[in-house]
Amino acid sequence: MKYLTKTGLTLAISAALGLAWNGALAQESDASAESIATDKSDKTGTNPVNFQRDFRIYNEYLWLNTDGDGTQNVTTFEYRQPLLDGEYQFRVKLPYVGEFKADLNDDGSDDIDESGVGDANFRILKKPWFSGPHAIAPAIEVFLDTASEDELGSGTLTLGPQLFYAYFFGKNPIPIPGYRGGGLFAPGIQYRFSVDEDTGRSEVEAWAIDINYLAVSEDKVSWIFINPQILLDQENDQDYAFFDVEFGWMMQQWNHDLKGQSFYLRPSYTLGSDDDRPTDYAFEVGYKWVGW
Repeated sequence: MKYLTKTGLTLAISAALGLAWNGALAQESDASAESIATDKSDKTGTNPVNFQRDFRIYNEYLWLNTDGDGTQNVTTFEYRQPLLDGEYQFRVKLPYVGEFKADLNDDGSDDIDESGVGDANFRILKKPWFSGPHAIAPAIEVFLDTASEDELGSGTLTLGPQLFYAYFFGKNPIPIPGYRGGGLFAPGIQYRFSVDEDTGRSEVEAWAIDINYLAVSEDKVSWIFINPQILLDQENDQDYAFFDVEFGWMMQQWNHDLKGQSFYLRPSYTLGSDDDRPTDYAFEVGYKWVGW
């Protein structure tokens, strides 16, 4: 099967990249993972295991991969809250699809023209286990069937157990001018499976792999976040990847009253065959308020 072939290749490449990065970063680490992860002065919102109260709103515009023209605009409200004295973190995402248009037949008319609430999801992330510059954190994510229209959601209740590994370094080993002030390498893997589906809707069974790399500026007021994401869809026998790069800036550098607030720009490109990938491009702009 195509899935088995691509999965083996993808996992082998990911493992090789992980080992290579681990060897490279080992020479650059000068702080323990726990000391960095618990540093509440970090308000960038880029460290997945730094548990702080956190509000975000972001808008993503997507160019869909359809036979004809297709676009989608999604605004998401996100909230994160530490629980039980910081032993856990709760995160909830509430998306609203402001526009979903698709000319599936390429005949000049929209076969889909919808807007409304999308599928909400929430996640519980456990405080990591630390060892030197390393950290491992498990999580469980739940995708809810809340979409107001069939086209705006999967029609399933889906579970997604997840595992993060993080390696923290005190100096960015990649020579990005101006961005050698530290960061992290944090791959994650998640298995998604549906436990309940609407009549006539497909089941969900997929692996999602995140390969996160963060480089922070020397003055700690801006960052570059590189985030390839691989999706291996067993149910539909489709494999594709998103390549995102986030450019973020702390707003406090211009106004001291905006402590903990930042904004970012995040272009994305989708890799995969025409039969597999759901989108071609995307662009996201977002706002974060961390530690308020």
